[in-house]
Amino acid sequence: MNIFKTFSQSQSKAVSVIRKALLVYGMISVICALLLCYVASIPIDEGTEQMYHTIDVIAGVFLGLGVLGLCCLTFVIVTDAMRKREYYKTHNRKITHIYAFDVINATLMALFCCCCIYPIIYVVAGSFNQGADYAVGGVYFLPRLFTFENYKVVLEDKAMWLSYLVTIGRTVIGTFTALIFTSIVAYAMSRPNLKGKRFFYWVNIFTMFFGGGLVPYFLIIKAIGLFDSFWVYIIPGLYSVYNMIVIQSGFKSIANEVHDSATVDGAGELRIYWQIYMPLNKAVLATVVLWLAVGHWNSYFDTMIYTDSENLQTLQYFLLKAIQTSTMTEGMPPEMMERISPKTISFAAIVISIIPVLCFFPLIRKNFATGIMIGSLKG
Repeated sequence: MNIFKTFSQSQSKAVSVIRKALLVYGMISVICALLLCYVASIPIDEGTEQMYHTIDVIAGVFLGLGVLGLCCLTFVIVTDAMRKREYYKTHNRKITHIYAFDVINATLMALFCCCCIYPIIYVVAGSFNQGADYAVGGVYFLPRLFTFENYKVVLEDKAMWLSYLVTIGRTVIGTFTALIFTSIVAYAMSRPNLKGKRFFYWVNIFTMFFGGGLVPYFLIIKAIGLFDSFWVYIIPGLYSVYNMIVIQSGFKSIANEVHDSATVDGAGELRIYWQIYMPLNKAVLATVVLWLAVGHWNSYFDTMIYTDSENLQTLQYFLLKAIQTSTMTEGMPPEMMERISPKTISFAAIVISIIPVLCFFPLIRKNFATGIMIGSLKG
């Protein structure tokens, strides 16, 4: 009991990090162990004895890691329960009752989470299933006839890797330049001494509701030489009025005394913007970075309209063509077509395309809610 009491009272950052690490390790190891044990129990497309033996060995190793992960999860759950019980005892509080609203709310949130997660599970299951077997139907949660052939076809496609590089370059350059440009305008709009500020503000608001339309916009893109150019992905997206308003709200939440003190110390506007306002506004900037990066990564319409070159097609447009026209299966021998299908190959391509986003989102997740709240008051 003293061990749990000591653990519950130590609220240091190191303990919190260790707890999160144990929780993540436990969940990942248990899930991987269950999946590998399932794969070891189902048939594998053109599997050999050596392959089955290797999978059995790997499943055995992960089963041991899964048992250890289950112990970690149990430890975290028990210590959390002990810590909560000790907290109620120390503060002379009774354990709160569970109301019907809480149960209904938790149930609805769980159902919503399942609706969000299931499409990913469905796509992953189809990507690891043999094509001809998938065409029979019935593959909804787990693959029935396991294979890596779909991923092999996707990874050997040079056009897919080229579109991957274009999308990565577009996302990195477009996000960085748009953040800098938009934040500079937001900093200027946040200063009370900006001349003509009200006029500039209403001009920006006007552009949010009124525009020339697609055809005039296309003519402008062609007239200024951005058609069929990589910079058509970067320059038109440099500025967003909505993002400017959000960042401006974050800048305005910083006390004016900070700006006055820096001015007295001899700092110019550019230095104040870069070394003071930008670091103090990390939560809002992280939120805007997420919006910009996901928007660039998922964009395909501008590729369809403003480019003709196959060397400039983005990953999402490549996936669109692969799904609609089955371009990734063209020219394959008949014996290969019996093992794969256009749909399972497109599933594998989709899984590969979402991996960077899944890795990127947890890095800024902790700043997302804070950035939304800071930027929620606009004006």
